[in-house]
Amino acid sequence: MLNDIEAVIFDVDGTLLDSNNVWLVIDKVFMAERGLDYDENFQKEIDGMSFHQVAEYSHDKYNLSETPDELIEIWHNMAREEYDNNVMAKPGAKEFTDYLTKKGIKLVIATSNSHDLIKKSLKRNGIYDCMEHIYSSKNIGETAKDSPEFYLNIASEIDVEPSKCLVFDDIYPVIESVNKAGMRSCVVLDWRSVDIYGEDLLKSKADYYINDFTDIKLN
Repeated sequence: MLNDIEAVIFDVDGTLLDSNNVWLVIDKVFMAERGLDYDENFQKEIDGMSFHQVAEYSHDKYNLSETPDELIEIWHNMAREEYDNNVMAKPGAKEFTDYLTKKGIKLVIATSNSHDLIKKSLKRNGIYDCMEHIYSSKNIGETAKDSPEFYLNIASEIDVEPSKCLVFDDIYPVIESVNKAGMRSCVVLDWRSVDIYGEDLLKSKADYYINDFTDIKLN
């Protein structure tokens, strides 16, 4: 898996952190508070979008009175307690990132989430300080994670050839984008993505697959 790899790019939610249930609960509570029916397809519809794109999409889809920026603030406030105090890393995440650091491989994060929200959780789980950069659509070319350009921009920023990058993510549109960018991909079979896309489809598109980082043998 790591042969000729010079950089590893990690998603956060559902990949490094076991946090997808936080967002499922937030979505349902948010909708219920506004008397709206929760759309079971919503999670699939927003996969790969930036945080601001999700806010704009939700604003238009549900004709919400709040602006996209106000929606982001509401969602952040709803999620902060869980991220600050309760969200845990995926099993083996710290051991794997420590291993990669010792091997001299560059580690970066590519997330649709905000740096402000994930920072404390990553620090608490011991996997923040080893990251050289944290990229989102806000600071890497205004492109969403379901675009190959997002990953090509990261490769350019960290000065690593795309073919020497390995990306860990849990959602199907991102795996497709990573493949189109000429990078290697490893899908994390998080329950949310398996429920939405099916395990077979996720496995078929990725170069590698794991349930969590304990599946990776460390030499």
